[in-house]
Amino acid sequence: MNPIEPLLSELNELCSKVDPISDDTVAKTRIRQIFTEFVKQGYNIVTPRFDPESAEYSVLSENGKLIRERLIFIRKKKLEAIDYENFEFAADLRELERELKKRMVSDFSNSISNKFFVLLTEDSKEIIYNDFDGKLKAYFKIT
Repeated sequence: MNPIEPLLSELNELCSKVDPISDDTVAKTRIRQIFTEFVKQGYNIVTPRFDPESAEYSVLSENGKLIRERLIFIRKKKLEAIDYENFEFAADLRELERELKKRMVSDFSNSISNKFFVLLTEDSKEIIYNDFDGKLKAYFKIT
C-alpha cells in the first residue's frame, strides 16, 4: 500500500461531503493541508490528459476511448474549418467538441468511482485531479 493512500482517502471523503455554498473553514483548511502535504512529498497534482500512453486513458471504458477518438477527429475538422474561414461551421464543431469532452470526462469519473483525487499507478508521482462539476474551485486552484 502506498503511504499516501490514507491521505488520499481522507481527502476524497472530505471532498465528497463538502458543500461549496457553505463556508466550512474546518474542511477547507484540512483539504488545503492534505493538498500541501502531497506537494511537499513531491507529488504533482494534474488534470487528466487522456493521451493514449497515459494512465487516465487506460481507465476509460471502450465507449470513452471511442468518444476520445471522435473528439480528436472533430478538433481536426474544426481547425480545418477555421483555416477555410468557415467560422459558423467551426463554432458548431466547437459545441460538439465541448459535449464530447464532457462525456469523456464523465466516463473517466465513473471509471474511478467518482473520486476527486486518484493515484492511478503505484510508481507515479502524479495525482490526478478530477473535479468534473467544478465543486472544489472555491477551495483551491490547480496551477
